[in-house]
Amino acid sequence: MSKFWVITKEVYKKNVKSFGFIIMVLIPLIIIGFIAGMGYFFSREAQDAEAVPVAILTEDQAVEQMFMSEEWNFDIAEDITTEEEAETALGEESIDGYMIVDTDGDSVQVEIVHANELSNLVPIITETLTNYQTMLRANELELSQAEVMSLTEPVEVEERVVTITDGDLADDDTGDRMIQEWSAYAVSIAIMAFIMTYSGIIAEEVANEKGTRIMEVILSSASATNHFFGKLVGVTLVMLTQIGIYAAVGTGAYLYFRNTEFVQTILGEVDIFGMLQDLMGYTLIFFIAGVLMYVILAAFFGSLATKMEDVNKAVTPIVFVALAGFYVGLFAFASPENTLAVVFSYIPLFTPFVMPFRIASGTVATSGIWLSIIGTVGFAVLIAFVSLAFYRSNVLVYSDTNMIGTMKRSWSIMQSNRKAKKNNTA
Repeated sequence: MSKFWVITKEVYKKNVKSFGFIIMVLIPLIIIGFIAGMGYFFSREAQDAEAVPVAILTEDQAVEQMFMSEEWNFDIAEDITTEEEAETALGEESIDGYMIVDTDGDSVQVEIVHANELSNLVPIITETLTNYQTMLRANELELSQAEVMSLTEPVEVEERVVTITDGDLADDDTGDRMIQEWSAYAVSIAIMAFIMTYSGIIAEEVANEKGTRIMEVILSSASATNHFFGKLVGVTLVMLTQIGIYAAVGTGAYLYFRNTEFVQTILGEVDIFGMLQDLMGYTLIFFIAGVLMYVILAAFFGSLATKMEDVNKAVTPIVFVALAGFYVGLFAFASPENTLAVVFSYIPLFTPFVMPFRIASGTVATSGIWLSIIGTVGFAVLIAFVSLAFYRSNVLVYSDTNMIGTMKRSWSIMQSNRKAKKNNTA
């Protein structure tokens, strides 16, 4: 057991101290920081935006006072009183546009002239003046403010979204469902990123020592089992270290910026804690099981490579299978009840990508969830022992044939070893 931990420790220290690991950890943090920074910059820019210079030509002082409020952020040129002056100012670009508002009794007519600077505000201006016209007509009819409000009061619509299970209806919280769906989407991307990264790392770990012919020396003092699982656990600890760093940085950033207006606005719109709670449930199980399953496969395929140059070829099948699972997961995101999504959610290699979306959409029973979890974990354990069996046979096999040829030769060696063991026992 001490040799196992020695191998694990060496693998862990070598990878954690490497420049590649530092870059691998920093790149997502830089991207997230850049996106958050841009969001903060644009939000501040919207808040600190300069007032829009406009001219309002009207004889109704109430209209002018309406647009002078701070919510409009208008800089009204009060010295402009005629249309000719407004056209001149617009041509000289001293204003961005002007409005001609004519109030005739209980009717309001408006003309807005601008150089495409007020396009986003035209619908809001129209709505505001429409409400003002409603008030004028209400005054003509001698209606009270309460009566006007009753006329314009919107219809109360109560929406209930339900899930149907065996003919029974149950209320469904759309907010929670949306959080779960986007949590599943985030986990699917994270699984794909970790598979791409750590499959290459474990394959290189195995192929590197095999390619330098140092494996004979290592196996003279440690068993193939200790070597295989030592490498596997070492890389797994590296992965957990990366996740731990992200968790620590995220917690620290939240504690430092939690009282800022920008963060409070985000927390008001998105239930971050609800999303994290969903991530810590079934999705976390699928994340860990899925990544470990593909890492084990990568260790097996890495043992088939006899040179470092063959590592990329060795892990290519894993990458393609993971990509297929990722795209099926995206399809399940849009159509979780489709037969394809249902079938693939129970195939272990695709379950981590597809099942979280079915869970989020509420289209799978608890028994189906646990069946998929047991199947995924069981398949991961199975391929771990199958990979170990082949690893013992092919770790010292140096061949210039393709991977299929190497696998056939490993199978022959494994069968020969079993026969020899039986003969020795007899």
